[in-house]
Amino acid sequence: MAMLAMAVALVAIALRRRWLALDGRPGLGWLVSPMHLMAMCVATWLAGGVATLVAARALGLAGTIDPESLTVREAAIVTAAAMGAGMVVAIGLILWMRRVQLVPRAGTAPVRSIALGVAALVAWWPAVASAGWIAGQLQRAATGIDPPAIGHSTLEQMVQGPRDAWWWLMGLSAVVLAPILEECLYRGFVQQALRRAGLGPWAAVLLTSAVFTLMHVGSVPEGARAASLTSLAVLSCCFGWLAERTGSLVAPVAAHVAFNLGNLVVATAFA
Repeated sequence: MAMLAMAVALVAIALRRRWLALDGRPGLGWLVSPMHLMAMCVATWLAGGVATLVAARALGLAGTIDPESLTVREAAIVTAAAMGAGMVVAIGLILWMRRVQLVPRAGTAPVRSIALGVAALVAWWPAVASAGWIAGQLQRAATGIDPPAIGHSTLEQMVQGPRDAWWWLMGLSAVVLAPILEECLYRGFVQQALRRAGLGPWAAVLLTSAVFTLMHVGSVPEGARAASLTSLAVLSCCFGWLAERTGSLVAPVAAHVAFNLGNLVVATAFA
């Protein structure tokens, strides 16, 4: 309840001081058509999908890949291949757009953007945690089922697995590769495509957050979906707000990295 009270107080202060206002913000200012941005999104996903298939075949895995049936070694290799390939393609496309002057340079220095990203995550955290707690309480009242302590299949696998080289590779994928890839995809390609299509900043943030949340359904255990997905939706709004507020992907990437790292540290420390 203390976290909920803190969240309500912080939201009230943010609204009063208009910290959440994005009126007049150009977003990232990318001069690319919505169609081309969505094509880049598809190209990034295809790169990750092809890398997944190549890695799976190299490991001798046939048929549909069930993440829950993979060993830590197999999951680490497949995940790193998918995330790495997608990240390389996404960053390559963004660098190409910058080279041809379709992407302006961010007005906020990278170091300051990183600090803003981490600070924003801390400020948004009470709202993220409270949203998940409320959803978990509603689930308990409706079904009698308590949400599990760990709400992500990757975290579950890492908590249970040995701390070997493959564990660290999976950790690298979760803490570094995934945040960079996902922020390029969602806050970069998807959110900016919506902005270029004429949506306002908060409409684009909310719609992108809905897509972001739905794309994580498969990686969240069934009993944890109410709490985890609700928290992810609010967290995604934080990332989207940061992108619009700072005009850069550096801040949301920093916040995303800090969130994933914090989750991993807490999950493994108290397992």
